[in-house]
Amino acid sequence: MPPLTDRYPLPVLQDSAREADPGGDERPRAWRSLEEWRNAPELEQAAAREFPPGAAEPPRGLARRSFLRLAGTTLALAGLAGCKKPAEKVMPYTRQPPDVKPGIPNAYATAWTVDGYAAGLVVTSWEGRPTKVEGNPDHPASLGATNHVAQALLVDLYDTTRAKGVKHRGASRSLEDYLQVQTERARGLEANGGEGLWLLLEPSTSPTRRELLERIRQRFPKCRVETYDALSRDNVHEGARLAFGRPLETRVRYDEARVVLSLDADFLARGPFSVREAREWAESRKPEREVMSRLYVAESHHGVTGMNADHRVRMKPSEVERFALAVLGELARTHKLPTLERFGGLELGWPEKAREVRAVAADLARNGERAVVVAGERQPPRVHAVAHMLNAALGSQGRLITLHEPAVDGVRSGPQVLGELAEAASAGRVDTVVVTAFDPVYTAPVGVMLGAALSAVPNAVYLAFREDETAKRSAWVLPAAHVMETWSDARSLDGTTSIIQPLIQPLHGGLTELDVLSPFAGVADQTAYQLVKGHHARQRGGASPVFDDTWDQWLAVGTIPDTAVPGATAMVDASAVEASVRSFARRPSQGLELNLVPGYKVRDGRYFHNAWLQELPDPLTMLAWGNAALLSPSTAERLGLEPRDKARLTFRGRWVEAPVYVLPGHADDTVTLELGWGREWLDDSIEKVGTLGVNAYLLRHADAPWFADGLQVEKVEGRGRYATSQDHWSMHGREIAIQDRLEDFEKKKAHYLEHLKGDVEKLYDPFKYGEPYQWAMAVDLNRCIGCGACVVACQAENNIPVVGREQVERGREMHWLRVDRYFEGRPEEPQAIPQPMMCQHCEAAPCEYVCPVNATVHSDEGLNEMVYNRCVGTRYCSNNCPYKVRRFNYLDYNPRVDELEKLRMNPDVTVRMRGVMEKCTYCVQRIERARIEARKAHKPIDTKSLESACAQACPTEAIAFGSLHEEESEVARRHRDVRHYAVLHELGTRPRTAYLARIKNPNPELEHGRG
Repeated sequence: MPPLTDRYPLPVLQDSAREADPGGDERPRAWRSLEEWRNAPELEQAAAREFPPGAAEPPRGLARRSFLRLAGTTLALAGLAGCKKPAEKVMPYTRQPPDVKPGIPNAYATAWTVDGYAAGLVVTSWEGRPTKVEGNPDHPASLGATNHVAQALLVDLYDTTRAKGVKHRGASRSLEDYLQVQTERARGLEANGGEGLWLLLEPSTSPTRRELLERIRQRFPKCRVETYDALSRDNVHEGARLAFGRPLETRVRYDEARVVLSLDADFLARGPFSVREAREWAESRKPEREVMSRLYVAESHHGVTGMNADHRVRMKPSEVERFALAVLGELARTHKLPTLERFGGLELGWPEKAREVRAVAADLARNGERAVVVAGERQPPRVHAVAHMLNAALGSQGRLITLHEPAVDGVRSGPQVLGELAEAASAGRVDTVVVTAFDPVYTAPVGVMLGAALSAVPNAVYLAFREDETAKRSAWVLPAAHVMETWSDARSLDGTTSIIQPLIQPLHGGLTELDVLSPFAGVADQTAYQLVKGHHARQRGGASPVFDDTWDQWLAVGTIPDTAVPGATAMVDASAVEASVRSFARRPSQGLELNLVPGYKVRDGRYFHNAWLQELPDPLTMLAWGNAALLSPSTAERLGLEPRDKARLTFRGRWVEAPVYVLPGHADDTVTLELGWGREWLDDSIEKVGTLGVNAYLLRHADAPWFADGLQVEKVEGRGRYATSQDHWSMHGREIAIQDRLEDFEKKKAHYLEHLKGDVEKLYDPFKYGEPYQWAMAVDLNRCIGCGACVVACQAENNIPVVGREQVERGREMHWLRVDRYFEGRPEEPQAIPQPMMCQHCEAAPCEYVCPVNATVHSDEGLNEMVYNRCVGTRYCSNNCPYKVRRFNYLDYNPRVDELEKLRMNPDVTVRMRGVMEKCTYCVQRIERARIEARKAHKPIDTKSLESACAQACPTEAIAFGSLHEEESEVARRHRDVRHYAVLHELGTRPRTAYLARIKNPNPELEHGRG
């Protein structure tokens, strides 16, 4: 087989990464890394190797024990007695009815919380074993979709590192002992009105918890009830308070917006309504719409929203505020919007960004009530107030924007509460503290000695999912129940209430937050189930047989009907906003800025031990198994730093050492670190417990929780370590991820028809479309945001193992579906292109011709199938696959002895052992189950309800699956779409997976991203 460079020669990349297309216009060429942009010599060597270095060689010197541990939550759990049904009633059944048989899965409706707000879930369970998470189509926050974190919740459920049993100062105690001690303690606190009692809780919208807290406040009027979240939304609430006089939440209809300005707001990936908002934003991006929306993003580091922007204006994080004020001033002076006259005389310009400010302001003014400005949670309250002011002036508030009263208990959850608690505890003024917030000792800002303070509290109670830093400092440690082991309730942003019901009895005796609070509310004799059902029964007039029927309906549907609340009415206080704007001081930034961002996969650190999320490549950096210090190419060059160098980051006298990652498009003079890393993990290479990633909390201060200047960076000896898949598979100059501008789209239709679709020369007869079902897939790159939810959904559905950091570094990741990330344009101002890539199920599949044992074959319905029992591991098929989507399992990642891992496995999918080739199957198990059900009902397969796991999870509906013979199906429509093309069409493989080209809608006044 000739080297890849002989078949597809590498182009010589010039300063402008563009080439002429047949129509004479310049076409963009995408690239994946700076080495590819520079046409580095090692790139040709990598192309000649066909696979990443180390990926094709068999492993040597690696102990089997390493991989048993690295498979993530795979240590055998002695004495685990299978799956027990919850003690209380769980829909759809508690006692097995006659129509429920082993081997037939059931779907349970429940919910989980994001920033305290509910998002609906539907969880597949096999005889009491939860195995797959989907979105609830009847829930307003999910619309049937999920994100990458929701898909990975099962890993935490079956994690053996969870806290087990009640402990008091390290010794095991019974739950009865705990309840007795706390009940007596509560009686003693009652005598002085609860002085000395602190509750430090997670932000929550639970109506039942709110009722419990009211009881506690009545019983202990002097107690302190506070909420804490390391990723607090305080700026959102304080910005609304500044603009409206009271804290409010904002709900945006992105599907009706024509222009969106994001001020460091990653709304496609962050926030309680991000799944729904991503769906709505994707609807606005249809090129066939009368007006396709346009997205501007001002940010320092690439977020998911930024990588999907039409125009991304990079700047230091502290400069976003100045940009917002400059847009405000431009709209006031030039466009003279009503209600903005008072800002016209203020000096709010920004000469260095004048071109961008003028273009953005003009676009907002032209679209008026169809234009929206949103601010990110990291930005100070003034930026949020300015966004509200602009929306009111444009007229979008009330049309596209709805204001809601916050449903969370308390709107203050920032780090200042930790300082107050530490001070009171150190002074001996705290007798009892109950902590349900996630690991506040680990996430506490610099200077807050919360750990020592908690150790001094006589009765410190901590509800811990794992025995973390806070658990080590607490007198009582209680095992926390997983959300799928929990009875509770929660409200969505619009007020819709969901019942959170368990799918399995707590595996480790886990307790809910309601269980922990009940002794202090005087209801220790009631379970969480009784508390939740009792609360809602009282809201409906009391318990009765009628309410019991209603309760069952709620559990089955997943939401309580008619609980959404109308939007709030509020007017912007322009004078208050003006006073705040006048107080803005343009202080020049001093040197480098430290930029702290929430962990995309680990959030604040609570999902650090989730192996599926660890191995998921980051959407932009493609990093797995750790974080790194992100710098722009020019800043790295100025500091003398190269990728994988080790740098010391010093901020206000404290320092950490981090590997350097040079990220195209990153803001200059800014260093970004993700929060949530730097915790203990088993090192696969040395089989010792060590830290994984860099703990950015060590540089976080209460007065600068997100960004500040004054950072010093210096190179130190040694090389940094991180695993990244960005260079594993490259397009080598070929047109794979296609992106065009809306203004050029019509001109390039002929190019698509001639070069990316249609007949090509072939040696074999075309595939015969004889069977009634012809399965196919279509991926609309215009809707794909690159979030990675599809990758984790595929992993959950198909029992795909985790391989660990070292194997990812070798290019041996096992994901059947990957999301490639390409850049277009110059490294300083690139635009990102995400592209999901899986087995294309080619009708003329190159893998099938070379298999010596006929293990990879073609079905009559168009599937490229793998017969595992035939495969002998020659890997010829992988060598011959031009899409590089086949995975060879060098090691036994799924040892049969692991009982805990078996609980999570999908019994519909074979667990592959060592030595066979794996790949995407279009979720053939779902097809066959649908076929069985159709035969039983003597009906054809309901292809409209049949979805692959990736398509079902996708929040933007970027992936469509179905039969091409269904002319009206979405997949057939996309295969007929003028934007559709086949990847590597010139090879004549005739893929069953079609891609729809990504269309950008840039502002003609800006040349951003043109190379």
